[in-house]
Order: sequence, then C-alpha cells, then structure tokens
Amino acid sequence: MKLNKFVFEDKAREWRLENSNFNRLTLLVGASGVGKTQILKAIHALKEVSKGESINGIKWYADFSIGIMDFYTWEGEFEKLDTNPFVAEDEEDEGIKNKPKLLYEKITLNGNTIAERTHDRIIFQGKETIKLSREKSLVNHLKEESEVSGILSEMAKIHMTDHSSSQQEAIRINFFDANKLAKKFNSLKKIQESEIDIRGKLFLIYKNDEKTFNLIKARFIDIFPQVEDIKVAPLDLDKEEMPAIFKDYPFIQIKEKGVERWVRQNNISSGMFRSLIHIGELYLSPEGTVFLIDEFENSLGINCIDELTADILQSKRQLQFILTSHHPYIINSINFSNWKLVTRNASVVKTHDITKFNFGKSKHDAFMQLLQLDEYQTGSENL
Repeated sequence: MKLNKFVFEDKAREWRLENSNFNRLTLLVGASGVGKTQILKAIHALKEVSKGESINGIKWYADFSIGIMDFYTWEGEFEKLDTNPFVAEDEEDEGIKNKPKLLYEKITLNGNTIAERTHDRIIFQGKETIKLSREKSLVNHLKEESEVSGILSEMAKIHMTDHSSSQQEAIRINFFDANKLAKKFNSLKKIQESEIDIRGKLFLIYKNDEKTFNLIKARFIDIFPQVEDIKVAPLDLDKEEMPAIFKDYPFIQIKEKGVERWVRQNNISSGMFRSLIHIGELYLSPEGTVFLIDEFENSLGINCIDELTADILQSKRQLQFILTSHHPYIINSINFSNWKLVTRNASVVKTHDITKFNFGKSKHDAFMQLLQLDEYQTGSENL
C-alpha cells in the first residue's frame, strides 16, 4: 500500500490535520509540539479502525493505492461521545453500548463506489445489505468480499515505530515455539508475509535462508566493522545457569573481533540493536509496508544515522516511509523535495511542500534556509 493523501480530525481532542500528500519517502520537519508525532498516530488509527476498533470522534479521508492499478479512497466519521475524565476507560466502556458509532463511511475503487454507509442503511456494489453493527467499519465487516479484503490486509501493513524507550527494546522477549515456526515459515516470502515480530523473523531467516541472512549480516557489519558475526540461536549456557523456559529460545547474539565471548541480546547497545532491527525490517517486511518512524535519530549514533538513511533511500522494495526527525544529519541526507514542513495554528495542523519556499538547489542551501524560516522556528504558519 502507498498512502497518497490524508485528512484527519479528532473532535474529542479538538485536533485537525488538513489535506496532506505523502511520497514514497516523506520526512516531517518542524518545531517541537506542532503535531508531527500526532500525524503518525492519526495514520496508524486507520489500521485500528480497519481491525474493527471504534475511535471516539474521529473523521478521516484516505487516498491510497495498492499495486499500480488500484486506487482507493476510504472515508468515515465516528460520533463524538462525552467522556468522564474521572472514570477509568475500562469502567466507562463496559459493553458495546458505550462505543462510538459510525455516522457515515464510503469506500471507492478507481472512482467507483464499492460500499457506502449512511445513518440507516448500507449499500454494497449498488445493493442494500442487511444492517451491520455501526461500531465496526465496513472494511472489517466486508473483509471476506474480494473487493474489500485487500484493504484490510494492506492496512495491517501500517507499522508504527516509536523508539522513545528503545533502551529496553533488546530485553523484551516475545516467546514463540521456535522449531514449529521454523517449519511453517520456511521461505523468504512466507517469513515476510507473516505477522511475527521482527526478532522472530530474524530467527526464521537465520534458520531457513542463509543467503538473505548473510545480506542482513553484511550490511550490519558495514556499519559496525568491529563485529565479525551474528547468530540468532539459543544461548550457549549450561542448563543449571538458566531457567528451563530459556533452554530452546533463540536470542540475537553478536561476535566482536578479538572477543571470545558472544554478546547476548540484552547486552547489545541500543544503537546497534536498533540498527539491526531497521536493517531486518527493510529485508523482512512484506511488500506494501508503510513505516511510520517517530524521531528516527533516537538511540542511533552518528555512524548509524547516515548508513540507515541511505538504506531507506536506496531500497528497491515497495515500501513507504513517513518519518519525523530534528536531526540535521537526517534532514540533510534526504532531498528537500521529500520534506514536509509541519505548522500549527491552534488546533489546525498543516503540512507544506518545501518547493513553495523557493529554496536553493543544493542540500546545504535548502537546509540553511529551512533553519531560518519563521515557520520552522516557531511552528506557526505565516503563509
């Protein structure tokens, strides 16, 4: 999937994003607090709605493409319910009766309406259907229909990455039956299309596709030349030194030059671990993945930032990246034609194409002009 245009409003939070266009690579730049992170969260809300979630007071319009032939729009609006800030959410939301209902919804394909919901009826392929729950989207209700099923599967590929707590990333463990999964997902395509955590995918590719794993390893060693090897395997410890639950569980481990002992997953530096995860995602995510990466520079060293930015720019796969960053290395590495300046006036957020500012042609000139813009420094729109 590629997200082309997006409009979003959250009436419960009194926040609105005006029409925004996105490239295959889009870097959101702007002052702190203007809403860059909120834009990513708004896009991620599409995934939650497609899964059947109802979200209080949101209204959206998304224009997206699947492959090179199918162009979709999907729009809708949930009612806004008054909520009591002094009541816990799980207490307030007992049963479906308290969930916000859809006021309207519409899906089009190549300019033709597939499905439309109004207050009292639903039309699918020109015919009225039985009444369906107004708490769930038509994308979820009609997921078995061929005209709609692709939307659900593509929305599932929206991947939100927030590394604000990436120091803990290396010690989080998602347990799985390693041997069983290795037999089931025994090819690159099967591994890419699976919904397994990226660390699990690294194990599966280590077990089943030596060629692809070696490509990932070689790229990691390019960035960290002090490393000579990587493996994803159970820890090499005596049985009495570890709980039985860890006996057969694979962990990411690296071998550094001149050091005999392998560095275990929980001892790998945050920057090194996150770099490996990013490289793994580029190889092992399914075609059509939309990466939403907030503060791309968090926990990355200078040696990592340039290399991983280059990997994103050079990827030949059908992936989309929507990033936020304040880091000059990242902003300067990405052509300014891919920048979107984010501004905010009260509750209204806008994204602006940099071309309207008539920046110079060189990266350096564009970057210096960006820094001097009042809109960049203050976050307020002066256009």
